[in-house]
Amino acid sequence: MELSMEQRCLLWLSSAEIPASRAASLIAAFGSAQTLWERYQTSDCPRIVPKSKQVLDDLYSDQKMSALIRQLDEKHVRLLFADDPSYPPLLREIKDPPYLLYYAGHLDCLKKPCVAIVGTRTPSDYGRHMAKSLAAGLCNAGVTVVSGLAKGIDYAAHTGALSVQGCTAGILGSGINHPYPSEHTPLLRQIAHSKGVVISEYPLDAAPMPFHFPHRNRIISGCCVGIIFVEGRIKSGGMHTVTAALDQGREVFAVPGQTGYIGAEGPLAIIREGARLVTSAEDILEDLALSPLMPAKAPPKQHPDLSDLQQRIIHALQIQPANIDELSVSLSVSPQDIMTEISIMEITGLIHREAGNNFSLSHQ
Repeated sequence: MELSMEQRCLLWLSSAEIPASRAASLIAAFGSAQTLWERYQTSDCPRIVPKSKQVLDDLYSDQKMSALIRQLDEKHVRLLFADDPSYPPLLREIKDPPYLLYYAGHLDCLKKPCVAIVGTRTPSDYGRHMAKSLAAGLCNAGVTVVSGLAKGIDYAAHTGALSVQGCTAGILGSGINHPYPSEHTPLLRQIAHSKGVVISEYPLDAAPMPFHFPHRNRIISGCCVGIIFVEGRIKSGGMHTVTAALDQGREVFAVPGQTGYIGAEGPLAIIREGARLVTSAEDILEDLALSPLMPAKAPPKQHPDLSDLQQRIIHALQIQPANIDELSVSLSVSPQDIMTEISIMEITGLIHREAGNNFSLSHQ
């Protein structure tokens, strides 16, 4: 790729993980990144932390920078500078917007309305189902789903979007060549090779450091008109993204969970503070005044071939998960008869067993 001298110098700063706020102050002091490069080895060079300075020293030659650019080309990773017309306008408005983003895939997906789906890395089956369902519904309406490529809710959101051939953007807290967790490398490639895009503020091989993720979260919310908190604790990465979204003036939505469950803690807390309660993609589209492109919601699935007791068990589990003894009491049927029907229903995939020998309906 062809870069101007100013862009090469911005890439030089980014390679040393100079944060956006520090880069802005350096550029303001010297007038441009190029001037900083030209004066780097003079007496008026600014103080820079040793780790970053080592990288700047190592890359301080035209040959080294050209080699770095070739490496990016070989990996099919492109660069997006803050003054590029393709830079997301909403992201440009936030405090300390990234001066350089690395990306693989299709930036066009960020031209659509974007909504983030965030939450815990250890979701319940309900939370996982809601993240997938919301993502699929939003994508069917022409919305791009944004998340962080982490385990749990993030993974469910991305896969929900991909399941309907929708657009999804994954924002990393590490370099594109070093995804976290590493087992999500196939997902990263699937996003980049479909209609989606994978984005990072960090150099190609940057490790996933803990302090990267709060900075990553401001980009997730910064690209979007709103975010959905599906599940998570009050003190969690999802809540950090909610805070960033509120600071940026974004709409905040929350999926209600069952009181007393760990995953419901964060969403219920922000609902009390005024976040909008949502249970479907239609709720979000209506609140954001986005025209739904999706077909009408299908009617609830019927099970005409089930026995009367199996129908009653399904009705009971639509209210809440339950164990054998609880179903026996609520349905006034012996535990042995409940166990027989439950075994059949579990084998056929109608229900599944949760922790504590509770049973719940499978989301099909």
